[in-house]
Amino acid sequence: MHRLPILLLLFSSFQQWPLALACSLLIGLTACGGNASSGPTGSAENVSILEVLNSVTSTTAPPVSLPSGTDSISMASFWEAQVLKGFTKAGVLRGYAYQDFKRLTLLTVPTANADDGLSTLFLITHPDHQAQSGDTVTISGVNLDSLDVPFSFFNKSFEVTRRDANSYYIKVPYATSKREVFFLNANLSYKYLDCVGTQTVVQTPALATDPITYLDGYEVRVAKYTVENSLTGCSPAIASFTTFKYFAVTNPRPGFGLKYPLLGQRMVGGDFGSTEKTFDLPSTPLKSGDTGTIGTMKFYKSSNKVFLTGSAVLTYEILKYTTNSVFIAISTDAYNDNYNFISKMTEVYGRDPLVDKEYKLIRTTIKYNNPRKNEVIIE
Repeated sequence: MHRLPILLLLFSSFQQWPLALACSLLIGLTACGGNASSGPTGSAENVSILEVLNSVTSTTAPPVSLPSGTDSISMASFWEAQVLKGFTKAGVLRGYAYQDFKRLTLLTVPTANADDGLSTLFLITHPDHQAQSGDTVTISGVNLDSLDVPFSFFNKSFEVTRRDANSYYIKVPYATSKREVFFLNANLSYKYLDCVGTQTVVQTPALATDPITYLDGYEVRVAKYTVENSLTGCSPAIASFTTFKYFAVTNPRPGFGLKYPLLGQRMVGGDFGSTEKTFDLPSTPLKSGDTGTIGTMKFYKSSNKVFLTGSAVLTYEILKYTTNSVFIAISTDAYNDNYNFISKMTEVYGRDPLVDKEYKLIRTTIKYNNPRKNEVIIE
């Protein structure tokens, strides 16, 4: 079975900056002095808050709530602390691909009952479906009952249990004793798990240099930012990237008070990025529903800024369906040198008022505008 090597695409010389460089911009917005995207142990320490995030962003999951907090969010303060103190973050990385099939006629047969007779296993024949056990298939467009099963029970998402390259089982939450073969007319959308692994990010404190480093005529502090990935199922299995980030000692924009705004960054063996003095964060407290632009970054082959290779737009949102600023979403829309949309990365920061003193990065999602609709999730 052929699977698209997601991380080979992400980390190629042409496309490595959407993940590695965009991460280097946004991952520094976590809480003051905070450690870890999902903590040193990954998502294990964030089970409760991830459950809440899943429920508030889902249209079908039952609501789950966190205790009320009395937060006053200053992203500018978060930023300054991260620049001066640095951070270390670790998370579990999963890469997915998606594929849609429209108006299929599928040979289907119920084979056995499950869940103490409350469900039925159906064998679906779909040649070259490419799914493995544990992948997800979402069925839609079914508008006729099959045997004695109401059609609404098929219009759902199911975990795949692979039989072979051309067929698999799904468990439908309806019990039938019939075992006749029938044809299911439906649309199928597959979510394939392509690879899993870990990501570790380290940013050193931003320090003054001797001699003084200047960028665009402004004195800057310099931090070293490294990303290391170890993956199973994607290529390359091991990848490491280093970026040097430049923070202005004095804000280059008259009337703007953000300390140490990002002026630019240079990836070793890759592109040079410049914010063109647009980078800014709100200093006033934020509330649910607030949105805004952080800045833009343009990418060039070198610091002489002659050959443009791409750009990115950074925005923020305090998720409107939460109270007391429980979730902060930071997004990066990335474009190539022709300003065609490449990817969208969203980082969500959260805090459990009973457990966490500070906000922390709990999930990063990167969605790619390509035929396989590749997606990377880091928790």
